[in-house]
Amino acid sequence: MVCIIEGCGSKKYCSGMCSKHYNRLIRTGTTEDGIRSRASLEERFWRQVDKRGPDECWEWKAKSRVSGYGVIGKGGRKSSKILAHRLSYIIHKGEIGHLDGYHGMVVMHKCDNRLCVNPRHLVLGSQADNVRDMDAKGRRVNRQLKGSSHPNAKLNEDMVRAIRESDKPNTYWAKEFGVTRQAIRYARLKGWKDG
Repeated sequence: MVCIIEGCGSKKYCSGMCSKHYNRLIRTGTTEDGIRSRASLEERFWRQVDKRGPDECWEWKAKSRVSGYGVIGKGGRKSSKILAHRLSYIIHKGEIGHLDGYHGMVVMHKCDNRLCVNPRHLVLGSQADNVRDMDAKGRRVNRQLKGSSHPNAKLNEDMVRAIRESDKPNTYWAKEFGVTRQAIRYARLKGWKDG
């Protein structure tokens, strides 16, 4: 498992490349060293786009290991990074403005493909719009399940109701239901919510 760049031989890190080549690709848009890597941000952007038909997804070739989104360095030695789909929006539609004084506008994917940079698939909205879209499409990963619908729940709604209506000590209920006293205390303090 070595880097796919010819002649490198270093250990593979991400996307088949070693960390040096992968980071250089993200930062400059090419794995090559030297003057050829000093291209404009837009030129480096297009090097990483798998451009297809006008209505198809244009996939970004180098995704972030952490978020799964495409990223590219803005340029320079200690450059900050920008999400590829945000850069695509800026290139094709202009600067990302503000909505009702909200500065954190997001670029949303109509196609739900994190790697897509096709401007026809990108729309501007607030984070609340993005969350509503995720919920409507059932794509929200970190939706918090409550009550007995939570996969780690040891208590159900009837048990919690009995605990709350009783004046028996937490140790009694902990023994009765086979849970910790802290779980009973949490249920009593209304931290436990119905699903």
